Order: sequence, then structure tokens, then C-alpha cells
Amino acid sequence: MYSLDVVQISRVQADQRAGRAGRTRPGKCYRLYPISIYQKEFLEATIPEIQRSSLAGSVLYLKSLDLPDINILKFDFLDPPSRESLEDALRQLYLIDAIDENGQITDVGRIMAELPLEPSLSRTLIEANKLGCLSQALTVAAVLSAEITFRSTRSKDMEGKRKRQELPDGSGWGDHIQLLQIFESWDRTGYDPRWCSDHELQVRGMKFSKDVRNQLSQIIQKIAKGSTDVQAKKEQKSDPDYRKLRRALCVGYGNQLAERMLHHNGYHTVGYRAQLVQVHPFSVLEGDEYGKLPVYIVYHELINTTRPFMRNVCAVDQSWIKPILKKLERLDMNKLSGGSSGSKDPEPLEDKQVSSPKKAMDVKQSDVDSKIQAARERYLARKGKK
Repeated sequence: MYSLDVVQISRVQADQRAGRAGRTRPGKCYRLYPISIYQKEFLEATIPEIQRSSLAGSVLYLKSLDLPDINILKFDFLDPPSRESLEDALRQLYLIDAIDENGQITDVGRIMAELPLEPSLSRTLIEANKLGCLSQALTVAAVLSAEITFRSTRSKDMEGKRKRQELPDGSGWGDHIQLLQIFESWDRTGYDPRWCSDHELQVRGMKFSKDVRNQLSQIIQKIAKGSTDVQAKKEQKSDPDYRKLRRALCVGYGNQLAERMLHHNGYHTVGYRAQLVQVHPFSVLEGDEYGKLPVYIVYHELINTTRPFMRNVCAVDQSWIKPILKKLERLDMNKLSGGSSGSKDPEPLEDKQVSSPKKAMDVKQSDVDSKIQAARERYLARKGKK
């Protein structure tokens, strides 16, 4: 399971930052921490990204290459990630239907590999296209990819807080719905930058999300079943509670589910290695009349600050997660990686396979000769056409 953690920089990063601060001439660098921390607590070099980030996209790409007899857990990476990271990536791809229980890439997985998004958002778009809410899902995916943020304001700036409160509240269903409503409100103004400024939104981030959405719309046109326009009236009228969009998010974030505790609003993640987490304080997710939050939610990411928080959450129905829970029950990690079930190492060859090496060499040489002959014939055929 991946989360955004606040960690110390390495000594290499510290030296690089000192260089950035004094490029024009020699000088002194004053660091805001003791030299003992620099020498004893900082790592010598930064950990390679492949060893500290999600590998779901990389594993999906490897699966899409259709390489024969590839075992993901034994793949020869330049900077080998941990086995736990690879298993987590395989588990995520399996739960969102990118690979089957034997580790083979599915038709859904091949489409996901073509989209320039993280697998969870790619799967959300495919499911939304099936359910008829592609336009809304495109907006959510674009805004999450662009990571729009509010402009920084002072804690005592009551006017700034009031402007933010005027923004849509996600209808109580969660942050994904709020992001959708914010973008749709901006679209109705003709993408006026002043609207963003008036509501304390960073104009640059909003413009970037608009560009990302346009790009995604062009890429997904070949599989789109409906309109990709921002204001898709048919989607809004037929789904006032955003059930279709929330269901698509549930499918896309099948590996990022959380269940509320029985007696309070704390949550624990569903699946492998459950973790106690809480909804981020800035979330617009609302509870019922008794103040209890939804029983099941999906989250976009985990952030570890004072405690683990789920950021960008959305309420989902219990009936939607039943297929995901069934998948967890029959999960076989060795099969997902590309190996055979029940054995981690390949079985030794039988005696009859190694008893006649001369025959095997003859067969191999025959294959080489046939390939050379086929290549020669293709060359002569092309030459004849000229």
C-alpha cells in the first residue's frame, strides 16, 4: 500500500540545494538543522524512485508486452524494488481487472495501458464509458491528474474562507464529486480566470486540468460511447446522486477501499494488511443525521502527517464492493506474477528432455536455418516489387 510520507532529504539533495542557492559566486550555506543530523540521519543518496513509488503502471506495461515466460517477481530490474511493492502492484491490477487470476493481461488491461494515466484512473474511465458517465469521469481524472489547489491564504483571512465556502460541496458524496462540480461551474463561466481568483483557486492549475481533459478526450474518442463534453446534460439528469460515477470510481479504486469502524468515524483499509486511517479534515464527505460517515468509501491517496489520512474520498455502496472482496479470497500471488500455482521455483527438467542433447541441437539448428530462409525469401519478394 502506498502513501505520501514526509521524509528527510538525503545528503546528495542537501548539497544540490546548497548549489542552487549560490550559483553566481562562492559563499557560505547556512542550514537550518544541526550537522549531526546531516551526518548521521540523512541517507547518502536518494532512494531510486522505482523503489519508493507505485509500480502498477510499470507492471501493466510489462504485461502488455506479451513477453513469454516472464515472472514479474523475478524480473531483472536495474534497481530492484521490494517484493512487497511488486506484489502490491499485481494485486491492484488484478482487483481492477487489468490482469486475470493467471496473471495474463485482459482486454481491459490493454486499453488501460494505452491511456496516459495511473491504472486506477484509467480503469475508472473504462467503467464510466460502460455505465454512461464518461464525461464526468474525464473531468474527475483530469482534475486529479492536475492536482488543482487553493491559493494560500492566512489563517485569519475570513474573506478567503468565505469564498471557498461558496464553492460546490460535492452534494455530500465526497471530494471527487466536488472536484467535478467545481470544474463544471468554471466551465459555465467560459473558463474565466477571474472566477478562479474569486474562489481562491489557482488559475494555473485549473487551466492545466482543462488541457489534460482535452487531451484525454481526444485519446479516448475511439472507445467513447457517449459525449465527452463537460456539460453532458443526459448524464446529469439521469443520475442526480452520481451513482454511475461513484460506481465507476469504486471499480477503478478497487485496491483503495476503506470500511468505517462500528462505533466511530475511523476507517480501516480493506484487503491485504489493513491499516487504521481517517478521512482528511478538509474533505467534504458528509455523514448521516447521526453524524456517521458512509460505511464504505474509496480514496485517491494516503497521506502520513500526524496520522494516516485519506485524501480525496468518495462514498460507495456495499453491493458494489462484493465482487472485489470475492477476488481477494481467490488471489494467488504466484500465478499473478507469471509463475505456476503452488510452486515458487521452476520444476527440474525430466530425464527424457535432457537425455539427447545432440537431437536438441539439431532441432535448434533447423529452426535457425528455417528463419534465415524465411528472411531471405521476404527480402527477395521486396526486391522483386521494386
